[in-house]
Amino acid sequence: MRGAAMALTIPVERISQEARRRDVRAGLRRLARLLVTLLVGIPYVLGWTVSKVWLGLTIAWVAAGEGWRDAARSRPVKGGRR
Repeated sequence: MRGAAMALTIPVERISQEARRRDVRAGLRRLARLLVTLLVGIPYVLGWTVSKVWLGLTIAWVAAGEGWRDAARSRPVKGGRR
């Protein structure tokens, strides 16, 4: 019984060293995940924003052109008739 208990004991120093090592690895993993997220996320958000601005400008441009043509068609011709 005493031999089994001795085999299962681990020095406290070894546990604390392993805990510190794992803690550093977890921090590095979080940092790496943050950097990858920023590396992918920033261009995605910029692209999404540019696409929405482009869509809005395109719709405004087409609407202005249609309004211009509609106004030109409904303008009275000299003499009051078309």
